[in-house]
Amino acid sequence: MHRIKNTTFQDFRAGRTDKHTYNRIRNAYLRAIRKATHEHWNTVVENTNPSSLWQTIRKALPKPPASLATINGATNFDDKAQVLRQAFFPNNSLPPQYQPPDSLEGFHLVIQEEVLKALEAIPPNSAPGDDTLPPSIWIRLHKIRPEVLTNMTDWSLRSRTLPTILKRVLTIVIPKPGKPDYSVPRAHRMISLLPTLSKTIEHVALARMTVFAPNCLSPLQFACRKGYSPLDAMHLILEKVYKASNDKLYSSALFLDVQSDFDKVLHQRLAEIMTNSKFPPYLVDWVQSYLSDRSVQMTDGSASEPSFTPIQVGIPQGSPLSSFIFNLYSSPLCHNHQKVGVDLMVSYDDDYCLLAISVS
Repeated sequence: MHRIKNTTFQDFRAGRTDKHTYNRIRNAYLRAIRKATHEHWNTVVENTNPSSLWQTIRKALPKPPASLATINGATNFDDKAQVLRQAFFPNNSLPPQYQPPDSLEGFHLVIQEEVLKALEAIPPNSAPGDDTLPPSIWIRLHKIRPEVLTNMTDWSLRSRTLPTILKRVLTIVIPKPGKPDYSVPRAHRMISLLPTLSKTIEHVALARMTVFAPNCLSPLQFACRKGYSPLDAMHLILEKVYKASNDKLYSSALFLDVQSDFDKVLHQRLAEIMTNSKFPPYLVDWVQSYLSDRSVQMTDGSASEPSFTPIQVGIPQGSPLSSFIFNLYSSPLCHNHQKVGVDLMVSYDDDYCLLAISVS
């Protein structure tokens, strides 16, 4: 059909056929392309399974640049990494670290079943961090010597300390697909690869922190909570809108996306929120240790920084705790929404919907 379309176009330009005939053949050619594309992707989707899902998505999305473009005038990788670090991990002057009471109140021994559940929660193909150890290594170790990981996790929570070596984050810089200007730092995404041993301890801590979530989280926060989903949030918003409409009222909604939410979390403020929400002191202190003294090493796959550089604020993107910690940090917003004249405030991670209902 491509050949026929081109031949008809040449005949049209030479005056051997009319415009109506050319348009008819051209439109038939375009319809055939759309139909073939539609049938191709239908076949691809039908044959997609969980193991090939991301491969299918990568095929469907436009490919980002093969390497990092010049960013804010920086051309070599070390300068680019410095620009990205200033944008994503700013070195703000921070107040002294918050110190909760020196108490193990609420602490109980870590048992082998806790560690096993934590290991099962880590995807088996999860990419390792600087330690290069995949999750399968720790799973096999726990089957042979379950007391090893159990004692290590118990020591970490009891001493309220996460060793510095487990807080070294290998950060992969990936250009976001479809961005018009890759010279802007925000046109890139930071993927944090964490040591898999750290992820195991984090999952145990997360399970313990979840018990105290009702003391802090608002029912209107839908992220990282069992039994909550984005669909539930949308149903709640629509229910309020339809009810207002039936009552002859008007609904006005403002949708917000908090930029770089994880990168702007202040550790001291988070500790105060956790303490006020009755989290045990040992968990508050452990989270402070988990967030402090972190360091990152950036790479784009072809070049890397020579060493790890300390960062002062934020929470790592790839951590099992990240979404839960941000939920805690942002919970005061959802609890106090009525003070600013908003009838409903729903959040899912860094996405917010503020709904106001009025007579006009």
